[in-house]
Amino acid sequence: MNGALRYIMIAKKAGKLAVGTPAALDAVRRAHGGAVYVAADASDATRKRISDKCAFYGAEEFRLDTDAEALAHAVGKTGAVAAVYITDEGLANAAKKSFLADES
Repeated sequence: MNGALRYIMIAKKAGKLAVGTPAALDAVRRAHGGAVYVAADASDATRKRISDKCAFYGAEEFRLDTDAEALAHAVGKTGAVAAVYITDEGLANAAKKSFLADES
């Protein structure tokens, strides 16, 4: 499990997570910044919608190594979750640092 996924789980427990593509995109529109974490197997159309919104509103987008089923399990949902958005600035920054550390 990568470090960013741990912070995503903490954000869920703290109630600071928008789960699912529509909720994540709404959070991007409202927050004007932050970061969206996208499952590795998200569809091309979903990735394009998220990329376009992130570019327009200045949010960052990160692609997780985790598939949608594992992301759903991590946030306590059944089925598949293609994207999540951490609404707390401190948790978002910690997840971003952890994600970038895992990448290098």
